[in-house]
This record gives sequence, C-alpha cells and structure tokens, in this order.
Amino acid sequence: MAKKIQKRLISFVLALMMCMVSMGGLIVQAAEGSDMVRILRDVSPKGSVTLVSGKALEIKALAVSGSEVTAKVNGTTVTLAATSEKEDDAYWYAGQYTAPNVSKETDLGQITITAKKDGRTETRPGASVKVIVPETYVTVDKPADSGGMDDVTATSGDIIRITADYADIFNSGTGRGEDYASPYLYNLPKNTMDYVASTTSSSYVLKSGRRVAKTNATVVKNGTNGNNKISDVSVKKDGDFTVLTLKQSWAVPFNITPSPLTYSGTTNTVTSCNPTSITITFDYTTSYQSGSLSFPSGSAFKSASWTTAMNGSIPQVKLTLTLSQTGGFYGAYAQYDTNGTLTLKFLNPVDSLDGARIVIDAGHGTGDPGNTAGGIYESEINLRHAKALKAELEARGAEVYLLETRGANYVGLYERVDMATEWMPHIYIAVHQNSVTNNSSARGVETYYNNPYSQRLAKYINNEIYQTYLELPYASTAKDRGAKFSEFAVTRTKQFAAVLIEYGFMSNPQDKELLTTPQYEPAFAAAVADGIEQFFSGK
Repeated sequence: MAKKIQKRLISFVLALMMCMVSMGGLIVQAAEGSDMVRILRDVSPKGSVTLVSGKALEIKALAVSGSEVTAKVNGTTVTLAATSEKEDDAYWYAGQYTAPNVSKETDLGQITITAKKDGRTETRPGASVKVIVPETYVTVDKPADSGGMDDVTATSGDIIRITADYADIFNSGTGRGEDYASPYLYNLPKNTMDYVASTTSSSYVLKSGRRVAKTNATVVKNGTNGNNKISDVSVKKDGDFTVLTLKQSWAVPFNITPSPLTYSGTTNTVTSCNPTSITITFDYTTSYQSGSLSFPSGSAFKSASWTTAMNGSIPQVKLTLTLSQTGGFYGAYAQYDTNGTLTLKFLNPVDSLDGARIVIDAGHGTGDPGNTAGGIYESEINLRHAKALKAELEARGAEVYLLETRGANYVGLYERVDMATEWMPHIYIAVHQNSVTNNSSARGVETYYNNPYSQRLAKYINNEIYQTYLELPYASTAKDRGAKFSEFAVTRTKQFAAVLIEYGFMSNPQDKELLTTPQYEPAFAAAVADGIEQFFSGK
C-alpha cells in the first residue's frame, strides 16, 4: 500500500511540473524534465513612468544567456538585445520604445516583458506608462517703459566675474553676526558680474553690498556694463522642475528671498518661514518685461508681478513669484551663460514623500570615525540610521540618494554638497550622533539648519524624533534640544533645503543604548520621515 501511495505522489508531482504555473504575475511554462530554473530574473522600469511625446524609453530585462526577450507596450513589440552587463548566470537585455505623438495626456497601460528559452516562456509586468504633451515656453510681451529709471547713472569701476560654479556670498557689512556665507544671500552662479567697491587680503567687497572670496572671482575689466535690462522672460515645466529663463543685458548679481520670513531680533534664528512667494531681486537693473507670466499646471508658481526700487544708488528690479503651494520653495539651481541669460530651476512642489528627491549623508566615514563611546564609532551608527532612513523613505515613495562616503578615501564636506547639488534634490539630511566630554548626563535630539526655508524642516524632524524618545525606554529624561541655526558646511547651500540631525548623545548611556540597538532604528527612521512629510505638506 505504501509503495502505491508513493508512486501516486510521484505521478502527481510530475503532472504539476508539466502544468502552467502562475505566481505573482510571473507565468512559467515548464517543459518535461525542466529543473524550473527561472529564465527571467528582473525587469526595468517598474512602478510608473511618464514619457514626453516622441521621447524614447529604455526597457531592460535580466534573463539567462541565450534567451529570446521581447517587451510589449501599447500593442507595440520591442526586441531586447543582450548586453555585456551580467549578474550571476544572467545578462541584462535592453531595447528602446519611442512614445507616440499625442495631443493630450495618454495612458498606454503596463509594459509586459517576455523571455523564451528551450521551449519555456516566462512573463513579468513592468512599469505602467503615461505619455504627456511636451511643455512649450510661454513668453511675455516686449519690455515695458523704464518707469522713470532711464536717467539712473550706470555704475562703473573694476568688474569681477564669478568663477566658481556657486560662490559663497558674504554680507559686506556686519550682517547678523555670521562668520560664514550669509544664510539670506543666494550663492551666485558662475559668470555673475559685479563692481568692486574695495578689497581685503582675501576678498572683493562689492558695490551691491556683497563680499566674495578672491578664490571664487576674478577682475575682468574696468569700466561699465551699463544699466541692465530684462528683455525676454520665458517659463516651462520640465519634468520635476519649473524652468525660468531671463534674457538680460549682462549677468547681474541677484538674490532670492522667501516671504513671509521673520527672524528673532538681529540674529539668524528664524521664527517663521512658511513662504507663499519668493522675490528675485536683480541689481543694476532699470527695465523689465511687461505683461504677465503664465505658468503650466503643476509648476512651482501660479502668478508673477514686477516692481522697481532703489538700493542707495543701485537700481533694482524685483520679480515676485507666488508659489502654487504654500511652503513649496526648496531652493533654486541657477546658471548664467556668457551673454547674461539666466536660467533658474525650481523643483515642482510635492505634498508628501511620494515623488520627493532626498539626499542622505551618513556623517563622517572613511578615515573619520567621528565620536566614540565604549569602542563604538559614530560613523558606524550614522550609517545604520542612514540606511534605515533610506528604506523608510523609499517605502513611502521618495527617490533617495545615499551619498557614497565609505570608499577608499574620505569624502570631504564640500564634496558631499557638490555630489548632492549635481543630483538636484528637494532636501538634504545629514545623520550624526552627538557627544560631550565629561558630562554623561547631557542627552536629547537637536537639529540644525542654515538657510531660512530649512527651519521648518529642522523643527518638524526634531519634534518627531523627540516624540519617539517619549515612547522608548528612559522617556522620563528625554530632552528636546530644538531646531537651531548653524553654520555647518553641509547646511549652508542655497540650492536645496538642508538639515543636520544630532539624534542623541553617545556620551549619555541612555541615548547610546537606544541609538545603538537595532530594533529601535525603524522607529527613528519613521520619525524623520514623518517630519519630512509635515514639511512637504506646507503646514
């Protein structure tokens, strides 16, 4: 009887192996005698993809060598060819699909990728695809009359040109007491020009009220560029960005200021900055373009207005842009060409982590352990919490770039900022742990910011981490040390919102236990993610 049952079981198993097996959208047709090794291992892209009409999309699949791989999109079949890129015993196959020309937004459905080999077929779903109509530039009318500013005498003297990609700008006076680049003066991009009022051993003091290091600029001539005129303005939405282009007589210095904005007295501590608009102020400018700017749906702004002003003897034109979402200003990316045309890129607003671009910097790294406590290095704890945060943010739909700082050589602070700037995020999060010598009682979370529009981000993150401490052991002595103005190198950029988090004190036994216990890492990650979501919500 036992032998009969055994034979029946064997026959049943063989019959199952010859049937069509469907698991989670993966269809496997097994040939008799197959060992069921998967042919199709992975596909790309996944999730959802938005294509501009007429643009190409690369489709990839990881399949065993010798497979016949195709993809189907909206009824079109694309053949994928093997590349040299290999993972274990499989190769990546690639092909391109070109989006059709459409007159309105069109849903093409889901990509289906199929691999065939030795009589077997496997199919996986890829991303869902949507095609949109390309945005076009919207231009305004010809320049308006100068409004009585034509008779302003043009400034003259030695003229410097910015040579750094983004130059740190200092207040030429006392400012608010800062030692480093001013938090309320935008980093001027390469090719910006200004007039020299005086010099120090290391700086040019400029007539616009700024000061710049000599290492970031050079004198190009003596004379005048004349009064600047803004002659043409255009705006478009380009993927994640709203792009503003302004044609000018020359590359004047400018500043970008969020509003409303309030400080605590004469310090750089921000008491309120949840902006509803930003103002771009162009120095040495007497004429601007009339008419109103039109902004595409979903862009960073919804309206614009122009004003003129005099700052001492310097004429200014101010362009005020009303944000389409309260709090939806995260900084700006700027580029001047040699003819004075300025291109400004602003990330379009997000109201949650879905679609947000976030850089994480696990503090310290190769050759720099940071603080130590009982043989535990801060750099190791930072990396663990940074990885937990990355996983949490990605689970909520964010696109995350964890900086690669654990290579053969130490990655410097300014290099980290450059890496982030190139990636163009909404926000930058630096993960650190605190410590104090000879004071084991000090504990608590504190979060640092520099530019004004990062203050809310620091406040929300700090509060959420503190609330998490209240739900963990030792809650009775947990401490909220608050959001604080700082001049840390990684927070001083004006291109994106940035904060540096000191999760707690490694020198405190209670904080150290909580911060080095793996089971608590998801709770701290969720707290930071909750704080970021509040920031994006515009509260």
